[in-house]
Amino acid sequence: MLFSSPDYPVFLIAVFFMYALARRSGWARAAAIVLLGDVVFVLVAKDPAMLWDPLGSVLLQLAAGETAVPTWHWAVGLAVLAGAFVLGRDRGGWIASERGQRYIARGIVVGLAGVGATVAIASVEHALADVTAHVAAHGHLVVLALVGIAIGAAQHGAHRALGRVVVLLVASCLFYHAWAAAMPGPYRYLLGLLLGTIVLDYYLALWIERTEHPLARKALVVVSLCSNLGILFFFKYTDFVTHDVLDLDVRRLHLILPAGISFHTFQSLSYTIDVYRRQLRATRSVVQFATFVLFFPQLVAGPIVRAQELLPQLAELPRLDLELATHGLFRIVVGLFKKIALADTLALVIVDRVFDAPQQFSGLEVLVGVYAYALQIYLDFSAYSDIAIGSAAVLGFRLPENFRTPYRSANLQEFWRRWHISLSTWLRDYLYITLGGSRGAAWRTYLNLSLTMLLGGLWHGASWTFVVWGALHGFGLAVTRFFQRAEHAGTVVVACVGIAVVGIAAQRSLVPDDASIWVRLIVAWVALAPLWAVATAWLGRDTPEPEPPPTQPFVLALGTIPELLRLAMCGSGALLLAALAWGESWTWLPLVGITWGLAVTADAFERGPTIDLELGARRALSALLVFHYVCLAWVFFRAPTFDGALAVLRQIAGRELDHANVTSLVTVALAVGFACHFFPDASFRWLRDRFAALPAWAQGCVLAAVALILRELGHAKVVPFIYFQF
Repeated sequence: MLFSSPDYPVFLIAVFFMYALARRSGWARAAAIVLLGDVVFVLVAKDPAMLWDPLGSVLLQLAAGETAVPTWHWAVGLAVLAGAFVLGRDRGGWIASERGQRYIARGIVVGLAGVGATVAIASVEHALADVTAHVAAHGHLVVLALVGIAIGAAQHGAHRALGRVVVLLVASCLFYHAWAAAMPGPYRYLLGLLLGTIVLDYYLALWIERTEHPLARKALVVVSLCSNLGILFFFKYTDFVTHDVLDLDVRRLHLILPAGISFHTFQSLSYTIDVYRRQLRATRSVVQFATFVLFFPQLVAGPIVRAQELLPQLAELPRLDLELATHGLFRIVVGLFKKIALADTLALVIVDRVFDAPQQFSGLEVLVGVYAYALQIYLDFSAYSDIAIGSAAVLGFRLPENFRTPYRSANLQEFWRRWHISLSTWLRDYLYITLGGSRGAAWRTYLNLSLTMLLGGLWHGASWTFVVWGALHGFGLAVTRFFQRAEHAGTVVVACVGIAVVGIAAQRSLVPDDASIWVRLIVAWVALAPLWAVATAWLGRDTPEPEPPPTQPFVLALGTIPELLRLAMCGSGALLLAALAWGESWTWLPLVGITWGLAVTADAFERGPTIDLELGARRALSALLVFHYVCLAWVFFRAPTFDGALAVLRQIAGRELDHANVTSLVTVALAVGFACHFFPDASFRWLRDRFAALPAWAQGCVLAAVALILRELGHAKVVPFIYFQF
């Protein structure tokens, strides 16, 4: 189930009300939870006839224009629901206890062993399709049992937290299974594999915490590393290692990469490693741990949430906060706009075409395609993070920020403090520091940086293109760090200019004609990277990284200059939307510029005359240099093959200036995208707080209007989230 799918708003609303209704007891609430659970199940199963209880079966089939005929299934479903309800009501305390959770974990192990044996036997007997159909036909009974326990637990104040966590666990399992159910053969049982790794890490963390012998503790954490990374390696790197690295004469497996496997692998590993480091106490609740790993807002593409951030919130559930929920809705809207209106447009109108066949485009068109991809990948992934963080906020949970306008960065280090923050901090804390970090000799620090980013590149995909992407960032970070710490900057500048000039002039004689492309790329990088690094270090001196804007309460200031400018900004934005629908294309870019300019001017009036023009200009030039280095790396990240990346670079080097494919739609999408990225922080907060200050009916009208606009701006072809593949 994609966040941009029409089913997702219905899914989120249903889960929210299930979660909220489980805070109190009552028969009406219980019936509503069952019905909403049926809605969530049908969003996955796509067939109301698969429901086993009469409430959802009758209502949902009538809504679909069908007639619900009473069957014996209803009696079975009601019996399962009633039995689970009694169990949750009478034994909720035992279920939530440490002893009860141990029995539940054992039950999961036994159940998964039975499922695994069944799948293995059915595969051997070539009867897997029939067995899967039979299992799917009875899947709703499992959902009814869990929902019944949640409703029963909600009858007592002491056990309601258990019921609400169970609701989240059911929703998260169904959210993941929505993807797995569409896969062929054994892939439909991937939720079982994920649950197996969850139970294993649950037990390993308990054993690590109770074990005092250092070697035994290390052995246990190594088991966790091997199990999690082993599954990741099998699905993601088997073909790459056997064919591209070892060049073995074996058949390719062509395995389908499970959704979000890289993200939940890192998430689980952070838990066992933190317990090993004694930075976190192992949880006694397998239900809470499974909900932490499977938490649906960030399950398949991050942010990578650590146990220290989410497990305490699941142990002491946060209250439903209206202001936080409203801000969450605003972030969801922003994320959907980034994804549907901008990222998908850039992908379809230029990026995919340029990278699929760069030889068919001029150098200028290919360069625009590279810029468009740099913007697309930021908009796409930050959109997912916005929707994930917003969805969690609607439920009362706080997830960490994952992006902070990375293309404003004045050096590569700052870029990685702003880009995919949850991944970069994970790599820093669990890989870079483990390798030794900045302790020891300087050369060791540079080596650790390079190795960390090389492995980070390989984490993104099993291809040499990702290795090159990681190498560019790793070596770029190392050389940036060197020149940031170099003394006598003037001497360094002269030396680097000399290196670059000599390297470029002598490249033909230094590199033999029959040298591989790898050698040529390395020589070119060695010639130019020092000049780039010292330029960013020199330009970025005395220009500290801007702090994240503080969260300020909304104050109505109608009549002030910033307020009037921002109201005019909203009007200009509305005119832009109207022009996109009915106006001439020559009006689009001026309206983008006016809207952005009004926002910048409003912030300037609000902030006052505190801008240092020299520092601002130097920071802007340094950010431009960093952006182009990042774009060079993006070429290898996006290209389907290494040869494809080289073809892109060759076309750009050709310097052809034809621009027939740089249409008005391309230019306005780029302009709006960069305007959003460089949108002033205070004006963005003003928009968010204005939305939050509206009455509920007005917020509903705004959301409905945005839905209609996104429907018009959307495309017939569904473009999956980029990081969904990782």
